[in-house]
Amino acid sequence: MITDKLNWNDLRYFVEVAHKGRLLTAAKRLGVNHTTVARRISALENALEVKLFEQDESGYHLTDVGENLLPLAQQMEDISELAKERAQLSGQSLSGNIRIGAPDGFGNSFLAEQITEFLIDNSGLTVELLPVPLTHNLLKREVDLYITFEEAANKNIFCRKITDYKLYLYSSKRFIEANDIDLTNADEILNAPFASYVDDILYTEHLSFNKYIKSNLNNQFQSSTFNAQQQFVANGGGFGVLAYYMACKDPRLIPVFTSEYSFTRSYWLQTPLELRRLASVRKLEKKIMTQARNNQSLFMPDNI
Repeated sequence: MITDKLNWNDLRYFVEVAHKGRLLTAAKRLGVNHTTVARRISALENALEVKLFEQDESGYHLTDVGENLLPLAQQMEDISELAKERAQLSGQSLSGNIRIGAPDGFGNSFLAEQITEFLIDNSGLTVELLPVPLTHNLLKREVDLYITFEEAANKNIFCRKITDYKLYLYSSKRFIEANDIDLTNADEILNAPFASYVDDILYTEHLSFNKYIKSNLNNQFQSSTFNAQQQFVANGGGFGVLAYYMACKDPRLIPVFTSEYSFTRSYWLQTPLELRRLASVRKLEKKIMTQARNNQSLFMPDNI
């Protein structure tokens, strides 16, 4: 029988290779060498009498059979983590590894600072913070928590709003003085250089601001990150739409036409339902939500 040859531990190796796409990366995560990973994957395929991966120059890719097996294998790994967590003595700190995908603004400028104390109190817990590109797949568990600009529609994903936040048009003292800009003259402003996202790699329309200001702005500096756009504006490059919670901390920046050019967007927290059985995930979720509520004056200022 197939089950007589199956080593359940081999599924750990299968899950890591499925997530990472490369033997060396999976091996590093598992703390073994890549030949061990290759051997365990081969043993699993032999035991199941199926091929789970196809390989090419870009790495390992799941076959249709592998795609069907991954959710089951992931559930087994989740149950193993849950068992270890519940075996801990009451009052001990949390442990494990949680990977968070987050927009660079929220992740780098807010979340990294706010979870520091949480990690100090839970020294056995490791958090990996990744930027949010198109390739991160929550259900395939390429990330465990996903912070994004849109609400999830999938019934297998727990989703709740973290917060709304405000964005305004900004420039810098340096640019205004160097170019003798009249901040009451909209034409002067709208003919100046602007920062923007790169349109052809923009992963959500929620970040497309400049077209609502003017259809043919001079988007001289384009970047896929909020931080880069903010640096362009702050260093005297021109104008740009920036999140208040980031821009308000930079004394070089000046808000402009705040009544005419303001935007409200939202951050949403998404988690696979089965992962929420882990106390570490639930408590990290709670920490993120609590810190966002405690900083509402940064995200949604009454006036500036």
